[in-house]
Amino acid sequence: MTALTGPNIRDHQNTSKTFKIGGLQGGQHDKQEIETYLSQIDGVDQVKVNLEEGSVTVDFDPGVIHTDYLRGTLRSLGHDILV
Repeated sequence: MTALTGPNIRDHQNTSKTFKIGGLQGGQHDKQEIETYLSQIDGVDQVKVNLEEGSVTVDFDPGVIHTDYLRGTLRSLGHDILV
């Protein structure tokens, strides 16, 4: 017996992107807000906020979500993206 297979679906490899951000004076409140909002976006697998480093690391599927959208979401939450 052979297994039935569906149509060819492009396999996406998750990628990880770290954003240096400003405006984390709210501490744990900012951490929870960022993790909550970003984790609800389709294609986002995991979000980690490091308050000491002022960074947000996002594991996501680039075939579903673009980094510009993630940047825009961080800005909409009141955080500047630092270079």
